[in-house]
Amino acid sequence: MTPTEAKERVLKFLQARMALFFVIEDDDGRGAQLLEPGTGKSLSVRWENLQDVVERETPLRPLPYLVLIDRDGRQIALADVGFAFAPSIASTGPLPDLPATFCFRDYRHLTSGVQSLLEEEGREKEALAAILLSIALLDGARVAGFDVGREERTLEGLLKKLEERGLKV
Repeated sequence: MTPTEAKERVLKFLQARMALFFVIEDDDGRGAQLLEPGTGKSLSVRWENLQDVVERETPLRPLPYLVLIDRDGRQIALADVGFAFAPSIASTGPLPDLPATFCFRDYRHLTSGVQSLLEEEGREKEALAAILLSIALLDGARVAGFDVGREERTLEGLLKKLEERGLKV
């Protein structure tokens, strides 16, 4: 796939779904910043670094999504839920029930769940499981090229609260 073809596919897909992402093209025309308005997350894309751009569908989602396949093997989907990417278990090791993809909405859901669990006695083990999933999500997001500093600080605060409570198993 040429850089021109990659650019055309991405821009055409996003033009049809203008509410999902904003595109700010680089001055040199060789790339763009893709911004997810719901989370404020952005991703820098260089057209020449894309090996392929593939539109896919799944019965689990109402709209098709676009997969950006980088030359280094990384894959990021542009979907109705925002950016979607694979988790990384580099820091956590294998996790039961780990989904194949995450998005930043999942992060918000997981961390609000941890906060709720920590308000109840005896739910520490469940809170720890959600924290581990959140770590895998953030590690995957970092590998995909996202800045996750803000989310890591939030997660560190939740982990500190869990440590203060102690884990009762």
